[in-house]
Amino acid sequence: MTGVDRRSFQAEMSLKYCSGNARQTERLIGWGRATVELGLNERRTGILCIGCQSGYSGAKRWEEKYPEASSALRQLAEAHCQLDPTFKSTIGYTRLTAKEALSHLKEQGFEPVLPSASSMAMILNRMGYRLRPVVKAKPKKKLPETDAIFKNLKAMDLTNRSSVTKRLSLDCKATVKLGEFSRSGVTRGENQALDHDFGAFDKYIPFGIVDEDSGQLYVSFGSSFKTSDFIVDELHNWWKALPTEEQNSMELLQLKVDNGPESSGIRTQFLNRMVKFVAQIGKPIQLLYYPPYHSKYNPIERCWGILEKHWNGTLLRDVTTMLFWAQTMTWKGICPIVKLNQNVYEKGVALSKTAMKAIEQRLQRNPELPKWDILIQPLIG
Repeated sequence: MTGVDRRSFQAEMSLKYCSGNARQTERLIGWGRATVELGLNERRTGILCIGCQSGYSGAKRWEEKYPEASSALRQLAEAHCQLDPTFKSTIGYTRLTAKEALSHLKEQGFEPVLPSASSMAMILNRMGYRLRPVVKAKPKKKLPETDAIFKNLKAMDLTNRSSVTKRLSLDCKATVKLGEFSRSGVTRGENQALDHDFGAFDKYIPFGIVDEDSGQLYVSFGSSFKTSDFIVDELHNWWKALPTEEQNSMELLQLKVDNGPESSGIRTQFLNRMVKFVAQIGKPIQLLYYPPYHSKYNPIERCWGILEKHWNGTLLRDVTTMLFWAQTMTWKGICPIVKLNQNVYEKGVALSKTAMKAIEQRLQRNPELPKWDILIQPLIG
């Protein structure tokens, strides 16, 4: 501790153990009595003595001096970032080394303002990107197309980064059981939970949509099943909540989706609902999928990690408690929009092969990655 914080602590200890006597505090603890007296006076009057060096001296950090280069570095790190799949940490781990970051930034024309490799490593750490291995980070399977899928995702990110493109990441989180369950949480306060996790009658499925550019997070808790209809219904609710000006100015809706069974590129009901959704909003939608066992790279997973750490140690006894804690979390300094969906959804809804032929005619599949990159255009006229 330094400055005001240090003097405040010294004054508190002096009042607690030395009856506020600065000389006695100096004799017993060894702190300078002048500093202790200043802390006591600050505590008594409420007037804080802040030195001029507190806000006016010191060189600016590299990120503040060169905001454009800093923004390019953050975009580069995000493209290589993944979350700890066990949600034990909210740190974004990245395979990007400082040397590679410098090389990429040089290619973008930032060479005159680039720091050394050691400084770049510290900058990445300050931004929250750590060069560490991740627990359970090695995928169980890797498709022949995995590298091509990630290359395509990166290319689409760079191509569609504009004000007329809305880049969203969406996915469902693991089911949340309501009750006095510990959920492996840690707390300094209430620490009594049920000794068995049996008998949970209320279960909710969190579904999230995060705007990659603005950072606004939308979370809905479904009380039924995780289905294609549930996902598309919530996507439609997100669209209706957008301002009319934002809807009109949008030219493309880009969705990064997990390759789960409810929303995969071959799920007939999901594709059917997405075609209808495109017809309703009159805007094209591009579906970009992550390969199997690589969903941790989906940006929405970072939000789930923050939520898990935020309500860690809380006994989610009822819906009100669950919604309260979800509403009070922050992602990039913004509280999420939280909704409750109590609609009942039917599982196993699928289209026949004949009905799916008409849907396939509306899908523009990437010839190289037909299941992983799908563009849906609205009908003209």
